[in-house]
Order: sequence, then C-alpha cells, then structure tokens
Amino acid sequence: MPSSYICFTVFDPKTRKVAAPAFRDRVLQHSLVSQIESLFDSKFIYDSYACRKNKGTHFGQKRIKKFLQATRSIYGKDTTIYCLQMDIGKFFASVSWDVLISIMNRTIPCEKTKKLIEKIVTSHRCFDINGNYIKAPYEIVNPDARRGLPIGNLTSQLFANIYLNKLDHFVKEILRVKWYARYMDDFLIIHPDRNYLKEMRDTIKNFLEYELKLAFHPKKVIIQNVKDGLPFVGYLIFYDHVLIRGSTLLRMRRRLKKRRTKCMEEHDDKSLKATLSALRGHLQHANAYRLQKNLLEQPQIKPKIKKEKRPNEQLRLFS
Repeated sequence: MPSSYICFTVFDPKTRKVAAPAFRDRVLQHSLVSQIESLFDSKFIYDSYACRKNKGTHFGQKRIKKFLQATRSIYGKDTTIYCLQMDIGKFFASVSWDVLISIMNRTIPCEKTKKLIEKIVTSHRCFDINGNYIKAPYEIVNPDARRGLPIGNLTSQLFANIYLNKLDHFVKEILRVKWYARYMDDFLIIHPDRNYLKEMRDTIKNFLEYELKLAFHPKKVIIQNVKDGLPFVGYLIFYDHVLIRGSTLLRMRRRLKKRRTKCMEEHDDKSLKATLSALRGHLQHANAYRLQKNLLEQPQIKPKIKKEKRPNEQLRLFS
C-alpha cells in the first residue's frame, strides 16, 4: 500500500495544490515507470512532447515552427493562417480513475502490475507539512467521484499521456488533422480555415466530455492569427524566428533576482550558477542574443559591507 502523501501549495508559476509521495513510493514509481513506459510510448503519436525521451519543450518548439513554415509554403504568405489552442480545465484533478484503469488494462498483461497501478491511482492518505492528518483536497483528488492524479507522483506524468493518447489518435486518425500537437493538456491545431477550426473545437469538446470525462478550460480555448506569434511551451513562435513569451521572461527575472539575493546573503553561488545554466539553456533555443546578454551577463552583485565608525579618539585627531 502507498504511504501517506504530504500536501502543500506552490505559487510559481501559478497556485497549485501538490501531494508529494514518500521516498519509498517514489522509488517504486520510478521502477514501475521504467517497466511499463515502453509498452505505451510506442503507441504515442509523434507530436506528443511532454515527459518523453528525446522530446520535450525544445523539440515541440521546433516542430511548431516547422508547421508554420509548411502552411506558409503550401498556402502562400498572403493567406491568413489560424491556430486553435485548447487547454483542459483542472486536468490532473479531473482524470477519471475508472477510464484510466480501463485504458491501461488493455495493454498491461500482468495481473499483479494491474493491481499495483490500481492501488497507486486510488489510494490517497494525506498529511499537511506539520504532520497532521487531513482529508485529501478536492483540488488534488476526489475519492467520492473517483477522480484525480496527484501532481507529485512520477507516475502521473505517464498516466496523463496514456489518458490523452486516446484523444491524439482520435484527432489524427478519425478527424485526419495534419498540423496537430500536444504538450500534456495544452494542444493546438493549425489551419487556414477559421470555420474548420471551430468545427474541430466542437467535435473535440464532445469527444472529451463523452469519452474521457474532461472539459475545456473556459478561458483557454482561442482561435488566433499566427502572424502575431504562436504562444506554446514557453516560447512565442513565428515561421522564421522564435521569441521568449512575456510571462516566461517575467518568471525568469523573478527567479534570477531571488537567486542573486540568496547568493548575497549566504555567500554561496551554487544555486545561482544552476539557475543561470537553466536560463541559458532555455534562451539559446530562441532568437534572444541581446536578451541573454542583458539578463545573464550582468556583473555579480557583491554584498554590501557596512563601514565601521571610527573611534572617538581617532575623530579627535582630525578635529
């Protein structure tokens, strides 16, 4: 049986309730994922990027740029190209246990593994950071409705991809959509016909509701012209260049400021160097040379040293 979770709240990049499993459970989940991941990864579509080997945000950014170049090449630069961007509201908290277990049982042959997965999905005892027993927050899991995957679980990433893989195959094989991509619960379709995208939006909405028991985020389903850039996986993507999204840049500046302040206070630059390395890795995949130079190559801020006041005896010598 899984041990108890520790529940807490994180505020960056947005407020989330997190349930962190015990260390022994993380070891078990890592072992489980290493055994079953290959069974499902071979069934995933090429343009699903989240939490997969040799994929990720940078790969997704390059693929979307190729999509935009392909549409421009086929339809010409004078044709307006649109993008339908969709996001699932409270995705991890809305995943149906019964639907997920049913999908996984079709692929996994081992009965013991099936029972283990069911325990991980359905067993949730929670404590707060002070060690007090609490009822599992509905923002994480809802045992009464048999819904929810804790974000802190390593298995939740794989289970989420397995859950939405059904949507991926519906869009690619039934709807025959050419330029479709997904990063976890954020997915998009590129096409020159706005009415076509509206039709796809309604069809996908019905599929999510009836097949996967999910719903769109009410404020994150939009159809926009790609000439102003396509925001995806932390970048603003154009057909010929890539920029950093404003919200991403704001988080970068805040994180860097915190690390520099910590470096000044503790006289330890390890965390600062790690942050600089991570930011440099993200920026080098965009056309952001000047931004990188301005953001990362600022001179190190030395801690201020208060000057000691001279003793009264020394002051008298200068009087």
